[in-house]
Amino acid sequence: MPTWHRYEELRPDQLELLLKEAPIAHWPLGLLEHHGWHLPIGFDGLKADRICRRLADRTGGVLLPVMWWGGLGGHDVFKWSHYQDPKAFGGMLVETSRQLLAYGFRVLVLMAGHYPWQDVLDAEIPALRQAFPDALILAGTEISICGDAVTVRGDHAAREETSFGLALFPEQIDLDALTPGRDDTVWPGATPPPADRHHPRVEFDASAPLFAQMGEDAREASAARGEEGVAQVVDHLARTIDGFLGRDAS
Repeated sequence: MPTWHRYEELRPDQLELLLKEAPIAHWPLGLLEHHGWHLPIGFDGLKADRICRRLADRTGGVLLPVMWWGGLGGHDVFKWSHYQDPKAFGGMLVETSRQLLAYGFRVLVLMAGHYPWQDVLDAEIPALRQAFPDALILAGTEISICGDAVTVRGDHAAREETSFGLALFPEQIDLDALTPGRDDTVWPGATPPPADRHHPRVEFDASAPLFAQMGEDAREASAARGEEGVAQVVDHLARTIDGFLGRDAS
């Protein structure tokens, strides 16, 4: 089986050896953001990290630490969310990617767990591909990185994302927490955002069990549904990487 290791745990000689064996860098892109009562604040990064782990099991390579700092999207008004300036985290994305490719990685997987990362990737990746034409750069969310190969779609903290979570890290999910009764103390400063900051498809009623969700009811989620999507992503990307590197598909 291909071997993979965490980037930060390797010594320089170990990195050089792994680079020769499997020149693949997997980088999960996440965010710290309110994901309803039942999901962890770091859901996006955990999702991306676990998918990258599954992919690395198939392809080998190195797994970089989760990029927790990001932004964009409409949940910055929710307590416990941390949004940053797109110029700041976009610059970190580009510079780190350039370094990895210059060090000799032939495949770079930028797996975004937070869907608005797609805007940054769309803006920055074309220039990276032009600068490193001999590299394979796979960049996007689990619903975009494979094009039409994935049939499970995305949402925010609702049925689809919860299904992914149940498949990838069920120990971090508590569907029993989807109960009514919270008050406005859930908002920063106990002050709800003004109506013009409300996304029309997001639940802003703090007393509702589906608070902060956007999509179908999370209580309809299942690990089987999430596993279907994860398998589609991992299989498609593994075959793409193996084909690029001239290896037999595993």
